[in-house]
Amino acid sequence: MTDLWYEQTGEGPPLVLLHEGVVDSRIWEPVVPLLAEHHRVIRYDQRGFGRSPMPDGPYSVVDDLLSVLDDAGLEEAALVGASRGGNIAMAAALERPERVSALVLVGTGLPGRPLGVEWTPEQVARWERAEAADDWTAMAELDMEMWAPMGADAELRAMFVENAVFSNSEDPATDEPIAERVSGITAPTLVVTAGRDVRGINEIGDRLAREIPAAESAVVEDADHMVPWRAPEELSHLLLAFLSRTSVRT
Repeated sequence: MTDLWYEQTGEGPPLVLLHEGVVDSRIWEPVVPLLAEHHRVIRYDQRGFGRSPMPDGPYSVVDDLLSVLDDAGLEEAALVGASRGGNIAMAAALERPERVSALVLVGTGLPGRPLGVEWTPEQVARWERAEAADDWTAMAELDMEMWAPMGADAELRAMFVENAVFSNSEDPATDEPIAERVSGITAPTLVVTAGRDVRGINEIGDRLAREIPAAESAVVEDADHMVPWRAPEELSHLLLAFLSRTSVRT
């Protein structure tokens, strides 16, 4: 049994959607109906986010993912990870390759490699004031400036604000750096970057496309870090075409 919130939609070859580390699984709402026409789609809230419980000590994000797969009765699935979700998907592909039929990495970071995020002095000062005051809404606003510079509607803003406490706190997840191990990923892989994302994230995307064996790459030009929210139809088309080519198994 898993204590994490998850939802299943559609029928067909299974795929699991893993959200960014500043929002929760609602970020996939525009994408799920498009993918569910062809796949059994599972999305879940990672520990500490959305409707899932906060951690009460060290935990493994890969074990959490596997608990969702087990609870859903899946031996394997394609993993579609955005940002932090991509980190989890890569770790699972390295630690439990028999459970991962394919891998899609969307605006993904790389544990063990700095993101190279560039804050202005004014943003740094605002962050320090917000942190000193435990002003989570102000921290969320700064997160949005970095990760959602194209703007945030009411729904997207609510995700940032509601998840700010955990996303801006120290995460006790027991993750290991994997920056020097990505060449060991054996699952068919698609690396997706966004034309208006943070430069450091796109540099990581270029590295992943080079170092993961036989990885494919694609760019969603008119999107920032919130790719599933900005370009659901384009992203879904890329995912479905890739998964069709890789003959993802049921």
